[in-house]
Amino acid sequence: MKFKKQLSLFCGILFITFNVGCKISRNENSLQKIYGADTDYFMGLKSVQQKNTKAAMNHFDKAISNGTKYVSRRSFEQKIKLGNIQQQIEEAKKYLKIYNDDDALLFACRIFFENQEYALVINSTNSTDISTCPNELAKMRLLSMHEKQDSRLSKTTSQWFTDRKISQEHIDFYNEFLKDKLDATQIELIEPVKADKSQLMKLGEYNASIYNALLSCLIKFRIFCSIKDYSSASSFLDTIDEYCIKQNVIPLTKYIVADMGKTFFSTSRQNFQNANYFLDLSNSALAENAEIKFYSLIYAGRIFEKAGTYISKTEQAFTDALNCAPTAEDYDMALWFLLNSKLTDSTEKCIDYLEKYCSTWHNPYYFADFLDNLSLLLFTSAKWKSFSKIYKIIDGYADNASTSKFAYLTGQLIDKGFLQGTEQEKQEAFLKAFELNAGTDVYYRLLAAKELNLSIYEIEKNIFFPATATVAENDYEAEILLQGYADFGFEEFIYPEWSYFYAQNPNAFSIDTISKLSDFLHSCGNAQNNNYYKSLQMISKTANLDNAPLNKKVFELSYPKNFSKEIAAAAKEFEVEEYDILGLIRTESFFNPIVESNKGAQGLTQLMKPTFDECVKKLKLENPDITDPLTNIRVGTYYYSSLVKRLDNSDILALFAYNAGATKVRRWLQTSRIGLGMYKDLPSNLFLETIPIAETRNYGRKVIQSAAIYAWLYYDKNPCDIITEMM
Repeated sequence: MKFKKQLSLFCGILFITFNVGCKISRNENSLQKIYGADTDYFMGLKSVQQKNTKAAMNHFDKAISNGTKYVSRRSFEQKIKLGNIQQQIEEAKKYLKIYNDDDALLFACRIFFENQEYALVINSTNSTDISTCPNELAKMRLLSMHEKQDSRLSKTTSQWFTDRKISQEHIDFYNEFLKDKLDATQIELIEPVKADKSQLMKLGEYNASIYNALLSCLIKFRIFCSIKDYSSASSFLDTIDEYCIKQNVIPLTKYIVADMGKTFFSTSRQNFQNANYFLDLSNSALAENAEIKFYSLIYAGRIFEKAGTYISKTEQAFTDALNCAPTAEDYDMALWFLLNSKLTDSTEKCIDYLEKYCSTWHNPYYFADFLDNLSLLLFTSAKWKSFSKIYKIIDGYADNASTSKFAYLTGQLIDKGFLQGTEQEKQEAFLKAFELNAGTDVYYRLLAAKELNLSIYEIEKNIFFPATATVAENDYEAEILLQGYADFGFEEFIYPEWSYFYAQNPNAFSIDTISKLSDFLHSCGNAQNNNYYKSLQMISKTANLDNAPLNKKVFELSYPKNFSKEIAAAAKEFEVEEYDILGLIRTESFFNPIVESNKGAQGLTQLMKPTFDECVKKLKLENPDITDPLTNIRVGTYYYSSLVKRLDNSDILALFAYNAGATKVRRWLQTSRIGLGMYKDLPSNLFLETIPIAETRNYGRKVIQSAAIYAWLYYDKNPCDIITEMM
């Protein structure tokens, strides 16, 4: 009853505090009335900040006894941290007995490990499955076993490095404790001995003599594969085949099979031989393990496909993998490979297979890139009729954004005369594209709205308040915890806690709760922290779930005007629109000023260093810092404006060039004009669909969508007019 009463207060008030500049606008008495017994947890945190340990302990004890589920648990954790070494250890033992799950074990072992109680870490994790537990927990167990010289260390290390995906914890452990110790890069291949009296060395002795050396090879092999250094990994293939597959010294796992498959796929030209190797493995005694059978078939199919001449063998391997998939995720993976293999086989067969299987897939988002590539193939092969067929096939099965895309393109192709259809069919296709709620992913919805000549009122009514939106069941006690962090001013707790709950259940929080949490974090953002990025991540992840109920505030938080003064000044100086630069920065960096891409692009506008240096010279800047928001925005805006001038004053072509380079854009434009037979009047929206690089296609959609939404939200412009202006 206590919780229901508290929940009704939350439902009626819903995040009563609006914080300005991260300052609390409600006094503690007001918050006490709302949060009741949970108030003690937040007051305990304040006492910790004030270094008043006694008061903090008192507050936490009360919250442990009387608080809601997550508040009580977090209070216990905070109390443990405040004790002396002996108190921490004893309290952590009690905590572990009460909660007794992976999270509790991880927390308790952190306490034990930090206090060098290695035996407690080992004893607490003796029944832990090293192949499924949190990697941090596995790493602490291994380090503790190393400290205590535990005889099980080698076997445990073997399981951790062979029976799960390589993580950062694996790499850190390897670099810190194993790299210099693993001297053997190869094992000399020797024939197995028979365990009979005529042999000088028994089989058991033989296995023991090579186990550690083989483990050394396996660990190096998997580390190389994790960083995609398949050339180095390939030197271990013969050893792994001999001792893992033929002699089974260390048991074969699906991860070893997958890494072998990636290595063969990337480094060897003997495709037929290699594919049959995995096919044989899928039929061996080892394939009694369903996971080994599945991954053997996946890589048999991939390598047959790479060869390019074994269409039926490719199809059979992927189909067999589909039929023996151990999990829903594995099923989707096999189906994804099967469908993609048909892209290079036959368009008609590909669509037939899509029709046959789309109702069976589990995660529709997994297939969005396949559908995008299928669309490109249809454009390049002039299969116009297929667009109408596909959008009707996938309606209800694909993610809404993909269905919206095929519906819009159907209407557009009818309008341009590529596809025969009535005016009614065209309007129905545009209407379908517009009405499908895809969260804040509204690119094709806005294009359709433009074709339907909808008013701002009609657009906002459908997009801000989608009729198809449904309310998921949320975790209200988790909402109480995070709302409390905001109301009591603890910004540093919000994003980590949200990440924790979101990983377990993306629907843990309502869009309304996330809006208010995101708004609070945004108010705490500045050029020196990454709260802008955190705010945007939280709202975007939630808002882009299909059927999330949205409103204008959600869009404003999803498309914030961060660094507005710097952007306004740069846009004015270089005569471009502010909303174009806002859209570019949101797409490039999500407003994280210190982000660096894997290709080396840096800062808010994601400039490569050579491009930055070249622009800096032209602007005559002294001692420029590429990560300084003011400098990065000014240089990025200058670079974008120069591309607009170079590419016939075209915003859309400049954006493509910003991502892929002007030379490529000119070449793609020429190819598309020839392919579509539209030498003078090639619409930019159709040109975008023919760009051969998926990254650039997606980039173009995101920036155009973002610019249109920014102009709509903050500059009192019709988003359809902005799309016309840009395209």
